[in-house]
Amino acid sequence: MDASQHRFYQRMNASGHGSHANTPLAGPSKNKQFARNQHLSAMLERHEALIGQTKRSQFRRDPVAAIAPYLSVFLAFAMGGLAAIIALFVRFQLAGQVTSPLSPDVELTLDIVFAIAIAFMLREVVSLSAVKRMGAQFAGILLAIVTMHNVVHAMPEPFARLFSPAWVSNVQATTDAGTLQFRGHSFQL
Repeated sequence: MDASQHRFYQRMNASGHGSHANTPLAGPSKNKQFARNQHLSAMLERHEALIGQTKRSQFRRDPVAAIAPYLSVFLAFAMGGLAAIIALFVRFQLAGQVTSPLSPDVELTLDIVFAIAIAFMLREVVSLSAVKRMGAQFAGILLAIVTMHNVVHAMPEPFARLFSPAWVSNVQATTDAGTLQFRGHSFQL
C-alpha cells in the first residue's frame, strides 16, 4: 500500500467512515460528536421525564382541573336544554300559530332536529368538543323537550313575553304540571 492510500485510510478511520482493514464499521463511531449527542439525548430524556412529572402533579393539585371534565358535561347538558328552548321558539316563530296541525311524532321530530342544529351552532361558538359531549347535549335536548311545559306552568310570565300569552294559555290548557310529555302522551312524575 502506498503512502497516499495509507493517509486516506487514516482519514477514514478518524472520521469514522472506514477502517484500515477495509471492513465497514457497524454503528456510529465513538468520536466527540457521538459522545455529545449521547449526552444531549440523556439530558432531553431527563428533562421530559421531569416535565411529565410536573404536569401530572400539577393536575392533581389544581382543583379546577380535576372537576373540569364534569363541568364540561354539565355545560353540554345545559346547552342542550337551551338549544331545545331556542328550537321551540324558532318553530313557534316560523309557524306563527299557537296550535300545531302536525302529529305529536312529527312535532317531536322537528323539535329534536331544530335543537340538534342549534346545539351544533352553540357548540361551535363555545368550542365544546363535539364527539365527547354529544350524548350530554342530546340528553339535555330530550329532557328540555319533555319537561318544558312544567317550566311554563311554573313561570308563565317570562314565556308569555318570549312566545305569546296565547301560546302559554294553550300549553297550560293542553298539559298538566308535574308530568313528562312524550309523543302526545303524558306521564306523571
